[in-house]
Amino acid sequence: MEVLPLHLMAAASSSGGIRRLANRYLPKSSAASRPRPEPKRGRDRIKQPPAATTVTSGVVAEPRADDPWNTMEFERTVLVAVHTITSLIRLEDIVLHLENDPRVQLVYTQVPDRFGEGVETRLREMEVRVIPWDEATTGQTVDLVVAASLHRLGDLPAKARFAAPHGAGYNKLWPAWAWPGPDDDRPVYGLDRASLLDDDDQPIVDALLLPHPAHLTTLSRQCPEAVPYAVVAGDPCYDRLLVCRAQRDHYREQLGIRDAQTLVAVSSTWGSRSLLAMNRDLPLRLASELPANHRVIATVHPAVWAAHGARQVRNWFRDAHAAGLDVVDTYEDWRGLLAAADFLVADHGSLSAYAAGAEIPVLLSHFADSEVDPDSIVAELARHSPLVDPQASLVKQLAAAREAQPAQWQATHDRLAARRGVSAEIVRETLYRKLSLAELPQPARWPLVPPPRLVRDNRRSP
Repeated sequence: MEVLPLHLMAAASSSGGIRRLANRYLPKSSAASRPRPEPKRGRDRIKQPPAATTVTSGVVAEPRADDPWNTMEFERTVLVAVHTITSLIRLEDIVLHLENDPRVQLVYTQVPDRFGEGVETRLREMEVRVIPWDEATTGQTVDLVVAASLHRLGDLPAKARFAAPHGAGYNKLWPAWAWPGPDDDRPVYGLDRASLLDDDDQPIVDALLLPHPAHLTTLSRQCPEAVPYAVVAGDPCYDRLLVCRAQRDHYREQLGIRDAQTLVAVSSTWGSRSLLAMNRDLPLRLASELPANHRVIATVHPAVWAAHGARQVRNWFRDAHAAGLDVVDTYEDWRGLLAAADFLVADHGSLSAYAAGAEIPVLLSHFADSEVDPDSIVAELARHSPLVDPQASLVKQLAAAREAQPAQWQATHDRLAARRGVSAEIVRETLYRKLSLAELPQPARWPLVPPPRLVRDNRRSP
């Protein structure tokens, strides 16, 4: 048997979540033509390091339809696999289509993840039924697993698995530090064999949501075995954002934005090429240099809070906060902020694409082209967006973003709106088809997201 070279094993063990790097180096079998086997448990694969916290409290027994203690006699059990706060926000868009169906019992589990900080607290606040990860992977086979990340999804015994992206499509390449092959040969993350196939080269999903047909082309090239399970559903996150955007006045009122004020939202993704890492002084500059009729509110990717701690992140913004900037608090949904915004200053994270698709002018702090698929929606947006000039007037730079807005919208709208207005119906139909249940008679709709809470007082930090 061929063995993965030691230097590649070292790369894999340090990358966190790389399960199948050997796919590139071992011969491929004709797995796509074989019938799908029953799910295996406890596979020996390269795993992420354990998360700092994992849900271990709450209900420890899996729900059973024949339990005499049940009040409602449900017919199906759906396990919601939560990796991070980011994925949980996306999962809320999915499971809301099942929550009011008495035939379906929802139960949650926290998947061990490097950025899983905050998941346990949020699940407790949601008052959902939670089972420990160990029980989820060794207990009874559920009818459906729903996730917004692919990491360790194949470990969960299920009759079917449903996965959705947790960004504006699939934009990022495999990180250079994690990929063992040539740097110019990195695949698009989430549509590749290492992410989508198990140890027997079988797809780990039975339904993979794709926002746009272009993703199907990438999937066909990178992992043709998963193509039969792809569902071009549009972007539920985008559709729900547009519903919220239609209630712009409501969100501005909740955020305390006056009629004459211009709201400039600031967004940073995580990592060494993010806005916070590359332009650390930009939030302070925005708060200090923009005229008094401008309000600046920043939102930070949940992975930043998870990696550094909420206290530390709040301290990063102390000077900017003193100059007038506000910060969306830990793990809050960002869509309420974009719904109210007049401008977005951001990096290559998904919020840039969503803002442009919602007709919000975007000013990019910089562009990390080495991390982004050149054919992605974010790369296309960057080709039509001004970059922050450290020497130029910020007011003039926002004006340049406003002038670029029509081109930005054109570059993003078509990709985001591939199934605009019907993504809810497609998502619900797919869920019920995988559950072998008839859909409920009422139409599928997107409710408003709650207005985000702000960090009102940084004085609690030293």
